[in-house]
Amino acid sequence: MARVQPVLAAWRQWRRHREAIPENLWRLIVPLAQSHGVSPVARALRLNYTALRQRTLAGRAAVLAGSPSAGFVEVAVPPWPGGAPWSIELEDRRGAKMTVRLACGEAATVLALAQGLWRGRQ
Repeated sequence: MARVQPVLAAWRQWRRHREAIPENLWRLIVPLAQSHGVSPVARALRLNYTALRQRTLAGRAAVLAGSPSAGFVEVAVPPWPGGAPWSIELEDRRGAKMTVRLACGEAATVLALAQGLWRGRQ
């Protein structure tokens, strides 16, 4: 933020009344909000929270749209010591969620359920 604050202050000093923040400044600000959070950055740089949030979300959506689909990822599940029950939470890129609670030794069940979740969504 220390790098962006003086640049933003200089722009504010010379801008016309109600002039929009230029794209080159947004390209410096949005990554800060993505890594440090929208609210802290908006407060520190005295920016409109809603405008920064919309730009941050749009930046994330563009990154997700441009990335290749991960597809199904198989994770080897080692034996669980002690036989205590455990749970796994799965979520696909569209937001479909599945929580599975299992007893020890049911890893094959998790694999089958997860594959069914993603196959049904493609």
